[in-house]
Amino acid sequence: MSLSRRALLRTGAASLTAALVPGVARGAAGPDWSALAASLGGTVDLPGSGNYDSARRLVDPRFDGVRPPAVVRCASSADVTEVLRFARQSRLPVVPRGGGHSYVGASVSRTGIVLDLRRLGTVAYDPASRTATVGGGARLIDVYNQLGARGVGVPSGSCGSVGIGGITLGGGIGMAASAYGLTCDAVVAAEVVTANGRRRTVDATREPDLFWALRGGGGGQFGVVTSWRLRTHRTSPVGRFVLAYAWADAAKVAAGWQARLAVAPDETWSTCQFATDARGRLSVRVSGVVLDGDPDAEVAAIVRAIGRQPRSAALSRRPYLDVVHDRAGCADVQSCAARSTELIGSEIFPRVLPAAGVSALLATVERRAQQRRPGVAKLKRMTGALGRVAPDATAFPWRGAHTMLQWLVEPPTTDAAAVSDAYRWIESGHRAVARWSAGRYVNYLEPDPAVLPRYYGANLDRLRRVRAAVDPDRLFRSDYAL
Repeated sequence: MSLSRRALLRTGAASLTAALVPGVARGAAGPDWSALAASLGGTVDLPGSGNYDSARRLVDPRFDGVRPPAVVRCASSADVTEVLRFARQSRLPVVPRGGGHSYVGASVSRTGIVLDLRRLGTVAYDPASRTATVGGGARLIDVYNQLGARGVGVPSGSCGSVGIGGITLGGGIGMAASAYGLTCDAVVAAEVVTANGRRRTVDATREPDLFWALRGGGGGQFGVVTSWRLRTHRTSPVGRFVLAYAWADAAKVAAGWQARLAVAPDETWSTCQFATDARGRLSVRVSGVVLDGDPDAEVAAIVRAIGRQPRSAALSRRPYLDVVHDRAGCADVQSCAARSTELIGSEIFPRVLPAAGVSALLATVERRAQQRRPGVAKLKRMTGALGRVAPDATAFPWRGAHTMLQWLVEPPTTDAAAVSDAYRWIESGHRAVARWSAGRYVNYLEPDPAVLPRYYGANLDRLRRVRAAVDPDRLFRSDYAL
């Protein structure tokens, strides 16, 4: 049943509870969901209601079988406070959800209340301070579109339906990272409700430890961020390029692309991808952007560094929002709503990956190709502005790293065998490059809580202290919380 304050007022809370919610009437054991609904501006979706299945689903269909006791769709920060009060009283854990993109299903639960923030999606811009105030449940495509209409943007990722909260809490790398840093680096302040129900404004001077943890320490464990205030940057037409190379040139491409990062200007950002498809066809691609510029000079510099001409090259200069939409594969929340399964892993390389490391990476992709199964290994630039932030300024632990490697499998089916096969390949990649890898990226979580320390590096102990201080009873609970 889906309960809302309006429905309760119209029908009468007592009669609705008695007639439709067996086991939670006055005096009965169990949470009084009707009482919770009566206290909210949002809704409470319970198993069996018409909205429950859509309310509980994440982006990845793998988690469709997870049935939480309730999904609460909050309409305000006051709703968040009330849900946390109710959860403490009912002794139920809470799992916050923004975009629902967790690769391990960490934003849904079989035992806890799913606290859905997607109605908190407003985006406002203040030209005087050049900052944006963004609701904690806003999707990235809305943030880009609404700020882009004002000629400004924030540095963040490419997936349009990802929630601003999740990507910011974990760091947030994308095409503006080398010029303006990570999404978490743009945060000026945040409104957050902690486990005790207290609404707090945190910034560099007010509760600095919590402010520090919210910028790169991962989601779902320090509180519920209901609003972010972010610095913006000016937007302008973007140069874009895609270079395709023969697999025979893969090692030279990796070496040359990495060498270019040492001197590439901040306004450029690029990736170097090695992939195989389900037919075992291998491919090499270098793609990137030049903010406020043409791509010609950057492409020429990359090609010189590689020492080989690409098989093909596509260069363009397009309006900022057009490039954002192209990278997202969609233009608004409705068109970004497609569901998909992506199995992810990552590495952080502090320094240039040497020839032996490149060989190990390429051999991992080649083994996948021999199995006629899809797999991607994509190196991403980590030099530039994001690397010049002080190591202790935020909880993001990988300042000064050279590249990040993303392992990615988009399996043809989501059955257990295909998922296990994909993760075995990713694990083989971890082993192959382990001697050069410093850790992993928390926004690319994998389904093994035992390796959580790999995501947090030197910041692990401080993050655990912050979590113990703001959530001593572990109200925010998942297998992936510290």
